[in-house]
Amino acid sequence: MNYSKERKIIENRISTLQDKVVDHLRIEKDVDKFLDNTTLLDEWENIIPDAEYGIFVIAVLNNIRTKTVIDTIVDSILKIESTTKNNIPKSKRKTKQHPFC
Repeated sequence: MNYSKERKIIENRISTLQDKVVDHLRIEKDVDKFLDNTTLLDEWENIIPDAEYGIFVIAVLNNIRTKTVIDTIVDSILKIESTTKNNIPKSKRKTKQHPFC
């Protein structure tokens, strides 16, 4: 899959996640309860580097959709995948790639 298609898929997944979180937080406004009782962010925790994961969570919880923030998150995911492809034997690559593409 080419780079621009991968970016678009990830951007759409983030947007869909933000929509789900907004809907949930309209009903239950307690963010701590949401974080304690949801698994929506679990798959993301495995593919976003620690340095960007906090940015991701804040962006999702606050429905921040600015291009700069979303680009930072997407870039970090694709950078990890790119690094993985270059440094990990082919047989192990699949476990480190993001699950969306």
